[in-house]
Amino acid sequence: MRKFYFFIFIILSFTTYGQNVTTILNSPEADIDDALALDSKGNLYGSNFVGNTVYKITPKGEVSTFVTGLQNPNGLAFDSWDNLFVAEYGRRTIRKYDTNGSLVKSFPLDSGIPSGMIKSLYRNTIIYTDVQDNGIKELFPDGTIKVLYQGAPLDSPVGLAFDRRGALYIGNFNNREIYKLSSRKKELEYVATVPDSGTDFPFLAFLAYANGSLFGTNYGEHKIYKINPRSIDDVEIYAGSSNGNVDGNISEATFSYPAGIISNRSGSELYVSEFSGLGNVRKISRRKRRCDFYIGLKAYPNPVSEILNVAIDSKEKGTFKIKIYDLFGRKLVFQSEETNETEDILKTIKVEGWKRGFYKLEVSKGSCKRYKLIIVR
Repeated sequence: MRKFYFFIFIILSFTTYGQNVTTILNSPEADIDDALALDSKGNLYGSNFVGNTVYKITPKGEVSTFVTGLQNPNGLAFDSWDNLFVAEYGRRTIRKYDTNGSLVKSFPLDSGIPSGMIKSLYRNTIIYTDVQDNGIKELFPDGTIKVLYQGAPLDSPVGLAFDRRGALYIGNFNNREIYKLSSRKKELEYVATVPDSGTDFPFLAFLAYANGSLFGTNYGEHKIYKINPRSIDDVEIYAGSSNGNVDGNISEATFSYPAGIISNRSGSELYVSEFSGLGNVRKISRRKRRCDFYIGLKAYPNPVSEILNVAIDSKEKGTFKIKIYDLFGRKLVFQSEETNETEDILKTIKVEGWKRGFYKLEVSKGSCKRYKLIIVR
């Protein structure tokens, strides 16, 4: 029994982050407006889709042209030797460059248009999306191409991201749906749809994975969304509000048509390009910290069979999010938003008819969260 409850404790552990946005590049002359990639030395590379160049930014902020003369460079990915692969959208070709920017090999495609790219977790191959035939394909060093999946429900797939277990997540550019491709089952599982309010550019650009969450950019919303990959349609606004370029705390920072997004290995930093023509590249620093305000949380009765009372006590005023997950299936079974402008929050939740077992109660405001283990009997 002790081992079991220790396991439950590990599941309910969490990390919060102090998050700040800075502009690391502001240069219309070096307009990085699309995909991003990091090499093993921490150099950041970005493509200019409306132009012909891939740029390089060193950790010190020095910017240079890595390769030019391309036609709509799109997705970027490094292999195990730091060779950079570029999806040349306009010429339907994938090109491989060494660390000096010299062309090593070209892979012209007989059919299809390459877009998003990512290195395989299991071998030194490059996985790319085909926006013409809605395919996910794997490019081998000898030029052999293996189709991993093709057809509906993919709809102009672009974004790609691996989680820690090796599952591949794919984002549809057109309808903003996200799917998981299991390496074992070789089939797609629906994860979520990134929302859009009817903007002028309602597309999901790229995906990144960091610390258990997916992050996706929606151009027209000027927002970055955070997606829980272990649940269905568990999506929330992570950063951004209106069109702008304000730096500072993530709750106040604004973005202009965010496009490319990538995380460093530790998940402590996210980099974002913008399809605005301004040449901005933004960095979101996600430093581990404790919550700077108190959230008191009670849930009773527990175990519960009919009505669960959730009491939230905090001097921090505003809106709190309440979510309940099936603990092992990670399915979101309840969510609401409650406000405590004048008094503490007491929320009653009907659990009658829920399956017996363990559930995780999560209460959050911003990056501060509290958890409780709930038993339904």
